[in-house]
Amino acid sequence: MNTETKRILIVDDSADDIHFVMESFSKEYAVLAATSGEKALQIADRDPRPDVILMDVEMPGMNGYETCRRLKEAESTQDIDVIFVSSHDTTEEKLAGYDAGGSDYLIKPVQPDMLLQKVKLAISNRADRESSAQETSSAMQTAMTAISNVGEMGVVINFLRGSFLADNSETLARQIVEATANYGLENSVQISSSEKPVYASSNKSIPPLEQELLSRLSGERRIMESGSRLILSFGVVSQLIKNMPDDDDRRGRLRDHLAILLEGAEARAKALAIQTELASVVADSNQTLLNIELLQKKQQQSGMQIMDDVVQDIENAFFTSGLTEEQEKQIMDIVQLGAGKSQVNLEQGLQLNQQLRAIIDRLAQFSSM
Repeated sequence: MNTETKRILIVDDSADDIHFVMESFSKEYAVLAATSGEKALQIADRDPRPDVILMDVEMPGMNGYETCRRLKEAESTQDIDVIFVSSHDTTEEKLAGYDAGGSDYLIKPVQPDMLLQKVKLAISNRADRESSAQETSSAMQTAMTAISNVGEMGVVINFLRGSFLADNSETLARQIVEATANYGLENSVQISSSEKPVYASSNKSIPPLEQELLSRLSGERRIMESGSRLILSFGVVSQLIKNMPDDDDRRGRLRDHLAILLEGAEARAKALAIQTELASVVADSNQTLLNIELLQKKQQQSGMQIMDDVVQDIENAFFTSGLTEEQEKQIMDIVQLGAGKSQVNLEQGLQLNQQLRAIIDRLAQFSSM
C-alpha cells in the first residue's frame, strides 16, 4: 500500500482562496500554490508532481481552461486530475471545463467537506487508472511474450520436421546449428557415433578446446550455464552456445526451447545409429548367406561325385564278389535310395537359404526407410 503523502496544487489568484484550501487540507495533504496559470504549469511539471489540481477559472494572463488544456497536452502532466473551482454556474462554463480536460467542476463557495470528498475521489480514481494501466501493460507484456514464444517455438517445430529427413549425422548436426542460429545464437554441436564424432558450428571451424568440452559431455544429460555461455548435453548430442542473451525472460525461454530441440535431435541421432547398424547387419548377413550358398553348392557337387564314385566302386566289386544278379540289384537299390535321400537333404538346405534370403531382404527394406 502506498502511504506517501499526496500533493494538492491550488491555482488561484485569490490569496483568501489559497489560504482556505491550505487550512482545509494541510493536515492530510501536502499543499502547493500557484497564483497564475503559467506558474501552475511550471510547478506541475516538477517532481514530485501533484496528484490533484484545484483550478480557478478566471485569472490574469492564462485562464484556468487554457492552463488545463496545456496540462493535458503534456505527457508528464496529462494524468493529473484537474478540478475546476469557479463562481460561474452555467452549463456553458461546465462544458468548457469538460472540453479543457477537467474531471470535476465545483461552484464557489465550496464547503470544506465537499471539497475534501471530491479530492479524495480524484485521488482514488487516479490510483484506479494507474492500477488498470499496470494491469493492461502486464497483460500486453504477457501477450507479447506469448506471441514471441510462439515464434520461437516455430523454430523448434521446423527443426523437428526437417530432422526426420536427415539421413546421416552430418546433416543432422548442420540442422541443429542452423536452427539455433535462427535465435541469433552462435553455437557448436557434436554428435557422437560408433566410428568418430561429427562436428558442426555456426563459425567455419571449432577450436580444439570446444571440441574437448563437447566430447567430455557426450553421453550425459545436463545443462550448464556460465556467463553468456550455455552447454547442453543430451546423450549423443552436445551443444555449446556462446552468446546467450542478458534478458532473463528470453534467456529462460531459449533455454527451454533448446532443451526440446536437443531432445528431438537425440532421438533422431539414435534412430540414425540404429539404421546404420541395421544396414551393417544386413550387409554382413548378405555376405554370410552368399558364403553359405557357395559352400552348399560345393557340398552338393561333392556329395553327388562321392555317390557316383561309390556306385562305380560297387559295380567294379561285383565282378569278383560272386554275387547273383538279384543280390547285386538289391545292393544297388539300397545305394540309390541313400543317394536320393542325400539329394533331398541338400535341397532342403537350399530352401532354408531362400527363407533366410527373404528375411534379409525385409531387413534391407526396413534399414533404408
